[in-house]
Amino acid sequence: MESSPLIEEYTAAVCPDCVDVCCRQKHGTHRSRDLAYLLALGTPVPPLDAGRDPDGPCQFMGQAGCTLPRWTRAFKCTWFFCEPLLAALNEGDPRKARRLSAALQEMVDRYNGENDEVGEAINQETAIWTRIKSDKRG
Repeated sequence: MESSPLIEEYTAAVCPDCVDVCCRQKHGTHRSRDLAYLLALGTPVPPLDAGRDPDGPCQFMGQAGCTLPRWTRAFKCTWFFCEPLLAALNEGDPRKARRLSAALQEMVDRYNGENDEVGEAINQETAIWTRIKSDKRG
């Protein structure tokens, strides 16, 4: 199920009028699963500007929102909903909100490895690397 058009319909209406942008540099950091996903697709990982203030606006924030395609963003950027965005969802077409909710739940389930061999493989790989790092330190 494609979530981007559903989300972007709401963000296009809500985000341009925002006075306190929630897209912060610290939230745009890709986690290990995000990196594994992008690398598995052969997609370059967007370089992170380590010199930016973590609490400042995200480096990928442009005049019309995020400059990255939704599928290349850090996963947490995809599913974060601020209060005004949640209000727009609650006030909008309930069928669209249910479709979006189902699409997001499917993404979260896959990201967390539920019913997904790729997610399970990533979980195992992450556990292995965590043990290796721990062994090197101890």
